[in-house]
Amino acid sequence: MKYNLLSNYKLFLASLGLRPNTVNTYYNRMARLLEEHYLMNDCSKIDVSSLITKLSHIHYKNHFSQSKNALLYFCKCYHINIDSRQLKDIERFQQQVKKKYRKATKAEYPKIKRTIDRLKNKKLKVSFLTMIETGLRVSELSQIKVSDCMVSAEKIGFSFIGKGGKKAFSTISKKDNPPLYMCLKDTIYYYRDKGLDNKRLFYSSQYLQQKAKLYGFSCLDLRRISAKLEYQKSKSKHQVRNKLRHAKIKTTDIYLDSSVKMKDKTRGDFK
Repeated sequence: MKYNLLSNYKLFLASLGLRPNTVNTYYNRMARLLEEHYLMNDCSKIDVSSLITKLSHIHYKNHFSQSKNALLYFCKCYHINIDSRQLKDIERFQQQVKKKYRKATKAEYPKIKRTIDRLKNKKLKVSFLTMIETGLRVSELSQIKVSDCMVSAEKIGFSFIGKGGKKAFSTISKKDNPPLYMCLKDTIYYYRDKGLDNKRLFYSSQYLQQKAKLYGFSCLDLRRISAKLEYQKSKSKHQVRNKLRHAKIKTTDIYLDSSVKMKDKTRGDFK
C-alpha cells in the first residue's frame, strides 16, 4: 500500500543523513503529493507528470522547494526516471511561485543582550549566546552533540547537518569571545569525562523557540544580530554570507537590512 512505500521512503531519507526535521518535512510533503493515490501498491502505478502538475499549484517558494526536493528524493529512492522536459517544467513552475515573507518584528540588540545576560539558566544562556556568536539556525544548534565538537587552544568547532541536508561546520574563536569559549570548553570536557559523547550540548529547537518568545525575541532575531555583528567587524557582505551560509547574497542583504536595532556594538561578557 501507499504508506508502506512512504515508510520505506522515510527510512531512505534518514539513511542519507538528513536531520529528523528535514526527513519529516519531506515525508509529509510527499504524502500530500500522493494523497490521490489511494490504492498504490508499487511505484509502477505512479504518474510522475501528475505529481509535477500538482507542484504547479503550490503558491509559495518555501513550500514548493520542500515539495520539489521531496519528489526528487522519492524518485531517487524508487529509481523513477524524470526526463529533461519534466525537470524543465519543475524549474519553470519554481520561477512562477512567490516567496512568503514573514513580517519581521522590531528587535533591539542591547535589550536582548541584557535579557540573555540576566538569565539564571546557564545552559539556556549559553545556547542563546552561541547562536549570536555563530549565526547558527536554531535547528542546527539543537542537533549538536558533544561528539560533534572539536576543541583546540584557539577555537571550538561544531559539525552539523545544515539547510538542505548538507554537512556544515562553524567555529567559536577564543580571541573573539573568551568567556563563551571557556564555558563551552569546560562543558564539553565535563561531558567527555563522564562518557557522555552522545549528549546534546544545547537545548532542543522547540524549547529554545518557546523561551525566546517568552523573553520577547525570536531565534531568528539572534541570527540577524549575528549577521550585523559580523558586518560591523569585517565590513564585508561576503564574509557575512559565508558565516551564515546563505546561498545568495540577496539573502544576506535582507538580514543586514532587517529591523534589528544595533546600538551597542560590544558583545559583552559571559558571566
